[in-house]
Amino acid sequence: MPQSAASRKKQAKTFSLSEDVIEILETYRKKKKVGTLTSAVEQIIREWRKSDLAAQVTAYYDSISDDDMKKDEEWGKFSESQM
Repeated sequence: MPQSAASRKKQAKTFSLSEDVIEILETYRKKKKVGTLTSAVEQIIREWRKSDLAAQVTAYYDSISDDDMKKDEEWGKFSESQM
């Protein structure tokens, strides 16, 4: 996925992590063939963010009524017809 110049800008931070977490990150890094632990952490966070957003969307659609769902579908069909 292409990244904007702003998202590629890095800030140096220092973290102290327990040995078991470092082992998990190293395992992830090797499994995913990611170059550095920093890259592994960034990828994990991006994956979590994507998963969290998907969960929020699912929770929203699970919470709305059948009537509201039908209205959303009608609006979707209408907007597709306007393209």
